[in-house]
Amino acid sequence: MGQERFSTGKAPQVSIAECRGNLVIRSWSEPAVVVKGDNYEANESDMGISISGRSDLKLMVPATTDLSVASVDGDLVIKHVEGDVSIVEAARDVVLSGLNNVKIDTIHGDLSAKNIDGRLGADTVEGDAALRNVGDVTLKQVQGDVVLRNVNGSVQLEQVQGDMALRTINGDVVITQGQRDVALRNLGGQTSLQSIRGDIRLYGGLAAGEHIFNAEGDIVLRWPANAPLDLVATAPKIANRLHFDQVVERDNTLTGRIGDGETAVTLTAGGRIELKEANIVDSRWEEGFDEADFGFNFGVDMAGLGERISQEVNEHISRVTADIETRFGSDFTQRLSEKIARKAERAAEKAEHAAEKARRRAEHNMRRHGRWSPPSPPQPPKRKATSEEQLKILRMVEKGVITPDEANILLEALEE
Repeated sequence: MGQERFSTGKAPQVSIAECRGNLVIRSWSEPAVVVKGDNYEANESDMGISISGRSDLKLMVPATTDLSVASVDGDLVIKHVEGDVSIVEAARDVVLSGLNNVKIDTIHGDLSAKNIDGRLGADTVEGDAALRNVGDVTLKQVQGDVVLRNVNGSVQLEQVQGDMALRTINGDVVITQGQRDVALRNLGGQTSLQSIRGDIRLYGGLAAGEHIFNAEGDIVLRWPANAPLDLVATAPKIANRLHFDQVVERDNTLTGRIGDGETAVTLTAGGRIELKEANIVDSRWEEGFDEADFGFNFGVDMAGLGERISQEVNEHISRVTADIETRFGSDFTQRLSEKIARKAERAAEKAEHAAEKARRRAEHNMRRHGRWSPPSPPQPPKRKATSEEQLKILRMVEKGVITPDEANILLEALEE
């Protein structure tokens, strides 16, 4: 592998005209650019350094470098660069970390970004987009799912084909069109979801001002008790469990107010609207009781049970796959992980459903008998691995590919 070094100032201009393989760019403390790779050309001029490669490339650049990437045929990784970053086209996945302002035209794979201090904008992402700890976000077209967490700025999503999950957004949120479901939590600005083909689930209060949610499917609103709310909900069916100070129901429309009403929320659904308190248990049942006496945490959020189950299973998957990948190969390990993940999702959904039923039953008992009956924890059904799966694993033990202990780990992981 060849290597070339260019002495530069602290903030050089570096452009990659073409990279036909994978491209990895990282910063370092030296005032120089180092290029590593086979079969590449690098030219230095008054405009900066221009690089073109016909295979994989690795670059070390000063932290304040301005980067321009025109075309990458493989994966693109850029880390810890404080200058402006421009990406025209990436044929596969893009991983960004520790950057400032980023502008992207087209990514044909997935986009993963974290710790972006400035703006991040992308015209087209054909895969999924997962962003965490970022500034302002603008995504015009995303073919896959969108996951945003800890956004210190505004979010604008124009067209998203997959599911969306947004959590802890400090600025305004505007979603023009979504083809599937949207989950929202801890939003700090004004919110407008203009056209969602699937369901909308909103957990938690909203800032003062006007908020609009339109869905062809269902809308579930979990609102904090006593938080200000001026609500207009319109749907063929509305199930209300909020305690409004004022409420009027007429012609598939519910109008309700809590407190000063400075937070105006308009919900329009083609399916069903469900209005619930964010706190699972009525606060008056919590007063004067010691939770330890009942062996049950009154503040537990049953709605998060499935998420916790999924997290624990994912951690288990990581341990298992890390241990066996060297023996089975990446293809088998990937198929096994996907199979377990699908089963974990189904188990989490069943657990949340069972937990909600148990909560309603316990609350009913409390109101009727004046005492709390702790719900039994849900026990998802299990199944044994199929005969074909067992036989395959036993043959591996017989050939000495894996140990009996490792076989037990596999068999346990395949149980639902």
